[in-house]
Amino acid sequence: LPAPASPDRHGEGDQLRSLHLLRAMVAAAHSDGRIDDSERAQLLLHARDAGLAGEDLDALDREMRNPLSPEQLVLQTPAGLNEEVYVAALIAIDIDDAREHQFMDTLSAGLGLDSQARARLAAQLGIQPPTQ
Repeated sequence: LPAPASPDRHGEGDQLRSLHLLRAMVAAAHSDGRIDDSERAQLLLHARDAGLAGEDLDALDREMRNPLSPEQLVLQTPAGLNEEVYVAALIAIDIDDAREHQFMDTLSAGLGLDSQARARLAAQLGIQPPTQ
């Protein structure tokens, strides 16, 4: 997927925002070492809901084969999207693996989200916050 650094790339900041949030979801889904069929189907559903088609879906497929690390994701996150990126990652997975916990811990620390922010965001989603 293209890096979200240039907001005028497609003339649509919303599309770039959506692409970056999908990158967060892909990275989170892969945090346990693989993206299973259910996760892949969910990611494609979110992509289609975001209005992606054709070449963008092909780019998403390539991203699923080579996802970003949490550190890379943090570095590429545009200012002001920190909480949205965290939420996108959080809703993409069921945190039931030590690697998923580590991913979310690294991501939240890199995004500058403290335990209160994580708890608030999880509460807004109606889920338990991941424990550190």
